[in-house]
Amino acid sequence: MRSTSWQTFRFATIYMISQPIAFLITPLISTSGYQGWISLLLGGLISALFLCCTVYIGRLSPGVPWVQSGEQMIGKWPHRFFLFVVLYWCVYYVSIDLESFTLFYGSIYMRETPQWFLQLIIGLVIVITARWGFVSIVYMADGLFLITLLGIAIILGLFTANANFQMFPALWTHHKMGLAFRDTFTAVSWFGEWFVFLFMVPHLKFGPKTLRNLLSACLLVTFAVSLQWMLTLFNFGSYYGRRIQYPLLELIRSSTLSGFLGNADPLLIGLWTTSMFIHDAFLLYVATKCAAQLFKFQTRKAILPLLGGTAVVVALQYSRDTTRFLSDTNSLSIVLFWVLVDALPVYYAVIVYVRIKFSKKKFQITE
Repeated sequence: MRSTSWQTFRFATIYMISQPIAFLITPLISTSGYQGWISLLLGGLISALFLCCTVYIGRLSPGVPWVQSGEQMIGKWPHRFFLFVVLYWCVYYVSIDLESFTLFYGSIYMRETPQWFLQLIIGLVIVITARWGFVSIVYMADGLFLITLLGIAIILGLFTANANFQMFPALWTHHKMGLAFRDTFTAVSWFGEWFVFLFMVPHLKFGPKTLRNLLSACLLVTFAVSLQWMLTLFNFGSYYGRRIQYPLLELIRSSTLSGFLGNADPLLIGLWTTSMFIHDAFLLYVATKCAAQLFKFQTRKAILPLLGGTAVVVALQYSRDTTRFLSDTNSLSIVLFWVLVDALPVYYAVIVYVRIKFSKKKFQITE
């Protein structure tokens, strides 16, 4: 299957929006307050830079998987090192998502259910979804795209009536640029992971249309997250907004609406859960491609249970010490590690550019 550019747009939107819309808002309000829009804007610009470098690298080898062609770009051992880092990053990311979802679902809806049971079930679902393969994951995102956008638009639109827009001038008057620049890294760590689309080669052909549609997805994600941040701030204020863990859920529960819209939290949770499954299933798909290239496995499906099981074990360890989990995931070191991994296409693009500029031999990727 070869993905069209619009399929890539829909998949990119679902993949990139699933995590920041759930977990970025409260930390951003906690540290940046009214100036969070600066961090989101700068984060969106840096994310777009990472995306442009991703497309540049993808266009160099349209018919060769990046896990193979990367060796010809920067050398065998540096490329293998980065593959190992990506493998570690993917498994760790899935484990963080598992623990985050378990904390959310277990603390609100299934308080008597053991966390280990929830994590095992969710991990099993993610492994099965990843086992279906890349084509199925893309089709799932296709089916979820319009429903998700419609749900976000309706839910956020309804709460503009209760928002206190008299806070709007505070967005321009409360500035501490040092905090804004630090939180820019936080924003980038949540929606800067465009390098994973290199693993869609050769299913995806990187060209001008692909770049246009991926940039559109980047803009849409940045706008949607910024809108949720603003409505959360205008509905709850800076003091209370930093103390609620799941802003969008609280927006629904605090509304005066009745009927379907007043009880829309199960629909919201269902949509977000499905998008999280797509996000984590694709991460496991990426991890299997890295592991297969590094360790020369004949089939990727054989190592899926191993990688998924490792993520579940890490999540189980975190469930024994929630304070440590929250401390780790919000620490500056983890944020910087995420940004350094997200910047992977920049390293490759710079090295390739230098080789093209100064090498006497013509640079070319061979199949």
